[in-house]
Amino acid sequence: MDNLDPNTGTHVGAGHDESDLSIRGIIIFGILLALGGVMAFVMMKGFLSSDLPLSLPWFEAKLFPQQPLTPAQQQLQQHREAPGKAVSEEEAANRPEAPGRGDEERRLQQTFPVPRLQYDDTREMSNFRGSEEQWLASNWKDKDGNVHISIDQAKKLLVERGLPQVSGPFIPPTLPTAAPMVPAPVAQRK
Repeated sequence: MDNLDPNTGTHVGAGHDESDLSIRGIIIFGILLALGGVMAFVMMKGFLSSDLPLSLPWFEAKLFPQQPLTPAQQQLQQHREAPGKAVSEEEAANRPEAPGRGDEERRLQQTFPVPRLQYDDTREMSNFRGSEEQWLASNWKDKDGNVHISIDQAKKLLVERGLPQVSGPFIPPTLPTAAPMVPAPVAQRK
């Protein structure tokens, strides 16, 4: 009578219930899980393989046929495939001399297509600024009779002569025309 439940009157067993959890069920589940993982791996490997029909590369070839390469794409492909291609004289002249740079340049040519990032950006920027300053300081006349004067000479002429006079009324083209002003109605007071 010690093991009777007073509420229900049924016999209560000592210990725990062994029917819910068993080591055999855990081991079987682990084996099935491992077999499922191996099967998924083998199926994905076959689906991504290019040798089998109904694989991803097979579908890609059927759905998206290979288009002929444009001349620019052919040139890029040849450039990528040509190991140690010669570099233009201008590009070679702008490179800084550093030990081991030739080996690094050959590796970069095989890895990355041109144009690549600058070698020495401060030097290239100073070259660019020098060419712009030279153009701003030059005086010349082209075959059509247009005259280019230096920026300093243009500033002097502008100070001496001033801006040219504008003939007629000046109306900015971007501003809308003014609407006639109409007085607002007076609010009635109560």
